[in-house]
Amino acid sequence: MGPERKFRNKITPLLKKIPCSWWESIQQVAIRGTPDIIGCVQGRFVALELKSSAGRPSQLQELKLKKIIDSGGYARVVYPDNFNEVHKELTCLK
Repeated sequence: MGPERKFRNKITPLLKKIPCSWWESIQQVAIRGTPDIIGCVQGRFVALELKSSAGRPSQLQELKLKKIIDSGGYARVVYPDNFNEVHKELTCLK
């Protein structure tokens, strides 16, 4: 199991504990650039692109995350080092 998969398995239970939230892990290989996890928190669309500490998002992934942000959603690239910050932001979404 690769480092991103281990990271996903570690954070998914923590995301599911966020009140008024729904999460779906995406396994889309046919549609390139699709975020790894999508969800909804307090009625707001959320997209998370998971990366290992050494990983970097592709240009297409960055473009899709920007489009989500520009549309009013919450989108972030999530690394093991910034997950606590992202988790805190998600628990405060309105």
